[in-house]
Amino acid sequence: MEDNAPALAFLTETQRAGAGEWTPDRRLVLRFEPGSAVPLAQLGWRDPDGAESVVGFDPGMTTFTGTRIAADGTFSAWRGRLAERLTDRPGHRFRVDGGEGAHDDLRLLIEDGGGPAVRATWADREGGGGAIVLRTTDPGSAGEVTRKVREVEADDEFRANGEVAVNLLDATHDKWLSRLDTDRLEFTMAEPVRVRRYVLVSANDFSDRDPRDWVLKGSADGRTWVTLDTRAGEFFPERHFARDYHVTGSAADTPYPHLRLEITGNHGAHEIQLERVRFFSEGRTYEAFTGHRYAAGGASSPYAGVAGGSASGAPGTVEDWRSFLAEYSADMLRVLNEDELGHTTEEQGSAPWLGYDGATEERIADLEMRLGLRLPPSYRSFLAASDGWAKIGPFMYELRSTATVGWLDDLRDEAVYDEANMKDDGLVGPLLLVSGEGDAQDWLLDAGDVSPDGEWAARVWATWFPGPAERYASFADLVAAERASFERLSGANGSPVRAAGAEELLAQGRRAALKGRVDDALDAFRRAEEKGSGAAAYLKAVLSAFLDVRTAHRRLPGLLHRPHVVAEVGMEQITSEAVPLFLRSAGLDEPGGAAQAVRALGRTVPGLRVPSTGPEWDRWIADHPAPEPPAFERALGRARELASRDDTDGAWAVIEEALPAWYPVSPNRIAPVVLLTDPVLRRVVTPRRAREAVFTPRGAHASA
Repeated sequence: MEDNAPALAFLTETQRAGAGEWTPDRRLVLRFEPGSAVPLAQLGWRDPDGAESVVGFDPGMTTFTGTRIAADGTFSAWRGRLAERLTDRPGHRFRVDGGEGAHDDLRLLIEDGGGPAVRATWADREGGGGAIVLRTTDPGSAGEVTRKVREVEADDEFRANGEVAVNLLDATHDKWLSRLDTDRLEFTMAEPVRVRRYVLVSANDFSDRDPRDWVLKGSADGRTWVTLDTRAGEFFPERHFARDYHVTGSAADTPYPHLRLEITGNHGAHEIQLERVRFFSEGRTYEAFTGHRYAAGGASSPYAGVAGGSASGAPGTVEDWRSFLAEYSADMLRVLNEDELGHTTEEQGSAPWLGYDGATEERIADLEMRLGLRLPPSYRSFLAASDGWAKIGPFMYELRSTATVGWLDDLRDEAVYDEANMKDDGLVGPLLLVSGEGDAQDWLLDAGDVSPDGEWAARVWATWFPGPAERYASFADLVAAERASFERLSGANGSPVRAAGAEELLAQGRRAALKGRVDDALDAFRRAEEKGSGAAAYLKAVLSAFLDVRTAHRRLPGLLHRPHVVAEVGMEQITSEAVPLFLRSAGLDEPGGAAQAVRALGRTVPGLRVPSTGPEWDRWIADHPAPEPPAFERALGRARELASRDDTDGAWAVIEEALPAWYPVSPNRIAPVVLLTDPVLRRVVTPRRAREAVFTPRGAHASA
């Protein structure tokens, strides 16, 4: 094979054990170049769920035969033939430890429709081979396009119990339940999207309701459908369990405005259920690999590498740290007040430098001798720039110096982390405690979780943060993330680090919201909020309520607690729009949660008298109407009349016709919140229709 060879795409077939028939399977795309492209004799890999594959190639790599073992242990014979060579699929690139340039990089691409490979073995035609273990990174919501879903419909849903298809779009434990053993979900997008990965999450109760077989399809017009991905024999080992599926065919590069999930079989029940569906335009990525390789007739040698570099803006050298920390110190001293700066000295405040003199090489070497290990590069450079630190972030008040840093085992009485959590948190150990006083949290470096470039994974654990300790690739990545968090929180609290551009982003978000471009509007409001815009924070919450009103009462008290939000939006709008929205959302919660939320809101906004009992809530909403455009107000009146006669579909038809002409009568209104709060219209405006309302372009015939 030539260097920088294209990826090879194979059409494949499988044969279940004991069955004589071969059936078409998902396309397999491969590229493997350990320094140079070599003709492979064999390649094997394992994914995070435990599924394994091994294939053997003919000399020209035009056909293969092999075996697949599914995550549940099912064996299948597997074969394939080369269909095309893809020059536009470079795959993942790793910088090899000890390599002398780009020609030594490892290029890897394995796409079989499952999760990313976490282990790979190979043997080439020249007698060489090796094995590597790969570390993947979870991109979180990066590349997620689920928010672009304008509408989701199913052939059946259990409406009486609120187990409807729109629940699939929310990050809650509410589910969709179909009373059929086969069903389909159709997703209408606000704009065409490319799907390269999707996630299904199992629901709460009976596993025999879980989907087993399905087909994901895309369509340009909602009539002619193209198969994106086919699955058979899938299972979910736990409740509320998320599984990744990758789309590997050529259709993965085509954006579609319509998506359909056809569930053709479950695990034996008469119903189907799911908790969540998520779509992504990008697949998972890799962080590093480690293992060994050998040449023909030679001994094995270590083989390791890293993918890409550190997080954006993360410092590396001592000089990088000095520059980074000096800028960070200046930002903190400019934005925070004296109480928030904590233990910083007058000298640090005037420097401005919230740290100390750098540790000498001798002092760092003494620490390494005490620990018995060489420190990871980014933390070592940090200590050389500043031997400890004062205020490093919103919830971490102090980093230890070379004299006080130590193993968690030796400092257990000074830490909040309980080592009983290590296994659940995925830590290896030993753990280095690098933080001092904080808000019930610790910063830890895991000496057993080491990347090929010598960096130890950094972990943040807090008693108030649910779930496992958050992982970062290095100490530098953690500090860079902490600085980004500081900037977000400062902006949200009305003290932005960088305020320039907030008004333009706010205006951009308003325009996008009125055009029905929900995802673009939310993104613009989020960026404006980080730059200190209280109005943007408020409008983001309002727009999000149309996507899921059930969580609005949890978000609004913290939002209205910020004086700059109330000042920019105005008490009149808070009273007529935010409080009714809050009461409507609280009414959907459990009684105890609703009562607690109402008390929280009452403490949040001085002078605001919030009704404390449910029967008073509707009277409050009726007594504090938000002004609406005259034509839309007349449409609401007709809709209420129809709703009072139980003609909910007729009432919605009236509202739907009037929506395009709705316009904001004040600058900080972007949608008719009355649709979510009006007591008469609650049965009319279902969650699906609420989504439709904000995806409908508005203000076409009038302006604010």
